[in-house]
Amino acid sequence: MHKALYLTSLLTGFAIAPAVVAQERVIPMLNQGTKELALSGTVEFQKIDEIDFDIDAAYGYFVRDGWEIGVRVLGADYGGIERFDISAFTEYNFNRQSNIVPYIGTSVGVATFKYDGRFDSSTTLGDDGEATVFEVQAGIKWFLRPYMAISTSIGFNVSSDDIYATEDDLRDNLTRFRIGLRYYF
Repeated sequence: MHKALYLTSLLTGFAIAPAVVAQERVIPMLNQGTKELALSGTVEFQKIDEIDFDIDAAYGYFVRDGWEIGVRVLGADYGGIERFDISAFTEYNFNRQSNIVPYIGTSVGVATFKYDGRFDSSTTLGDDGEATVFEVQAGIKWFLRPYMAISTSIGFNVSSDDIYATEDDLRDNLTRFRIGLRYYF
C-alpha cells in the first residue's frame, strides 16, 4: 500500500510540473517579513473501518530573503500508534526568482505517543510516552501563484524512541515522501 501511495504522490508531482513550468513566470513571495501557512501529509485507507494518517500543519516567518523559521505540529495514527509532534523548523529556499524553488530544511521537537493495542508487531511495546524527534528534508515548491505553492519533499526522521510504525515493526527512524500546499501572505 505504501509503495502505491508514494508512486501516486510522485506521479502527481510530475503531472503538475509541466503546468507550473508552462505558466507565466511568477516571483514567489519568499522575501523577509513574509509569513507562510502550510499543510501536508498522507492518508491511507487500510480497511473500511481503519484510516491511517500523518498530517502536519506549519506556520513560518521569513527572517531573511529565502530563510524561514517556524513551528510545525503533526498528528499521526498508523496501525494503532497515535502520535502528536510539535517542532521548531527552519528552511532555506534556493532559486527564488523562478516558480520552481528547491529547498532544504531541518526541524527538532518533541513527540508524544500512545499505543492503542491494534498494532501487531514483533517489537515489545513500551509505555506510552515522549520522544525527541529530528528531521532533515529536501524538496521542491511548485508555485502556481506568487502566494501559493504545491510542495513535494522527502524527509528523514529520527527519534529517541521507537515511535515510527512500519508495516510490521516499530523503528526509531523513518524516510517519507510528502506532498502539501503552502500559502504565503
